[in-house]
Amino acid sequence: MKLALISDIHANLAALEAVLKHLDAQSPDAIFCLGDLVGYGPQPNEVIDLIRARNIPCVEGNHDAGVTGRMPIDHFREPNRSVIAWTRANITPENMAYLKALELTKESEFPASGAERQAYRVLFVHSSPVEPQNWHYLNSAVKCRAVLEQVPHDFVFVGHTHIPGIVADELGIMGMETGYRYVINPGAVGQTRDEDTRAAYAILDLDAFTCTFHRVSYAIEETLEAYHVMGVDRATAKRLLHV
Repeated sequence: MKLALISDIHANLAALEAVLKHLDAQSPDAIFCLGDLVGYGPQPNEVIDLIRARNIPCVEGNHDAGVTGRMPIDHFREPNRSVIAWTRANITPENMAYLKALELTKESEFPASGAERQAYRVLFVHSSPVEPQNWHYLNSAVKCRAVLEQVPHDFVFVGHTHIPGIVADELGIMGMETGYRYVINPGAVGQTRDEDTRAAYAILDLDAFTCTFHRVSYAIEETLEAYHVMGVDRATAKRLLHV
């Protein structure tokens, strides 16, 4: 069983298209998005249309909640606050309804190949499974292990930090080893924050028990040029993209 994980697309169509092309070549059995389809970027409708066309399940991110009004717009700082406001005004009714229907968390089970168990319990969430509506950042191993102490799942898949990584429930475990539970963050598709401007995603292979983090180059210039529809200058666009 191969599961592809994407997150934090942030209305960046070129990045999403490049990632989907790259991960399709890996032949995953399923793809899941960990939220923040919108915000920061200039192509919210195009991104949501593609996610919907591919039937990719998704949970709600804080920027999605900002666009729907579930999260107050004053929680966001400029220049992204203006992007959120523009997205609210320009998103199609169908895509607004889609964002409003997103749930904070999803749970599932995937088959396990080992004799010691029949299935892995997994949880999908944008920020943290503990008070997900408060959008906590799991930005340290300590925080990740604290969360794993409070949930029963074998895997917790998160986004929100825009930084790829994996943390086991026990100190000293680096990477994937059977018998442990994990928080996995695939990094961001649309706005990376780790000094690598390439889009990020991850593939979890439950049969081989491996997690592979991928980086994909995309046409950043196409996204920068797309900001013209919002009246955003190039310097601000680069700041929004972190490039």
